[in-house]
Amino acid sequence: MKMNKWTMALAAAGVVSLSSVAQAQEAAAGANALAASTTLSGYVSTSYTTDDTGTSRDSFALDVVDLKFASAQGAGEYATGYTVELWMDPDANGLNTASVLGSGENGVELYQANIDLRLPVGNGLDLKVGQFTTVVGHETHNVNENAFYTRSHGFAVEPTHHTGVLASYQATDDLGISVGFVNDTTSAATNDDNGGTAYLVSLGYTIPDSAGFLSGTQLTYARVDGANGSGAANSEVDSQYLGASIPLPVEGLSYNLAWDIRENAGTTADDNVLGHYLSYAATAEMTVNVRYETGNRNGGVNYDGITATSVGIDYKLWENVVSRVEYISDDWDGNANGADESLVFNIIYSF
Repeated sequence: MKMNKWTMALAAAGVVSLSSVAQAQEAAAGANALAASTTLSGYVSTSYTTDDTGTSRDSFALDVVDLKFASAQGAGEYATGYTVELWMDPDANGLNTASVLGSGENGVELYQANIDLRLPVGNGLDLKVGQFTTVVGHETHNVNENAFYTRSHGFAVEPTHHTGVLASYQATDDLGISVGFVNDTTSAATNDDNGGTAYLVSLGYTIPDSAGFLSGTQLTYARVDGANGSGAANSEVDSQYLGASIPLPVEGLSYNLAWDIRENAGTTADDNVLGHYLSYAATAEMTVNVRYETGNRNGGVNYDGITATSVGIDYKLWENVVSRVEYISDDWDGNANGADESLVFNIIYSF
């Protein structure tokens, strides 16, 4: 225990006790260690949108401010960690995870809040407990994690968040498995529950180098079973997702396939959306992205015969900033106005 000469003098005079000084130093050391292990990251997204749909969307927007506090899980047998991520006005209410502060267009919502725990089982069994994002899908709510500013039709038919526990195990270098037990609901609201349990499963496999031209292909199959929107027997929803990331023999060119299936109980028709993602890194600063989707959506809105194309260009002009422009053409059977077209300019600063 190190003390400066003034502390030693006060202790000798009986003004302070050595034990209280030691406790204070231990508390400070613990606080400093906790602060050192916690990282703060996030992003600010703003955009300008113009379209021809007559919805008066030709305007600037502050999309979202994201703040993430996290402590990375270590490498020990009983390693722990945590993540708390918040979304702030104005898009926060779109998460529907139950407001932390405020409501409507002026709120703060939980994007995720969970604890990471490891058990010494085999290669290490990792548990995520609390609220976390779903196992299905190619895109996420976080705009800085996607190749596109706009979300896909496939994203629109997926669940987004769950509250419960998710166990993940890396069986081999090529095979990872996750199994989860969560509240029986299709709502992302924290603690929302219809009195039962929904089940999550995710399998990820990377084809090894010995497979020739298919080597390096990453395959994902995931599903959510037994989610129940209202608690009624005829409202159960099962979601399946099949994804493939296929390396191409052209430097800088990559392809991803995303297939979303949502099976709706009762009289509602099922949702089925197939998405193709092509990305080309033309230079160190510029990337061109293309998304093409076909299929149908029947939950809440009916879109049959979907044909949707998005073309985007990302350009890194400033450090820590993504600048992008995106053109979207969206059409479906019975669209009286023909294809809806829009143009979005988006800037994201990540920290």
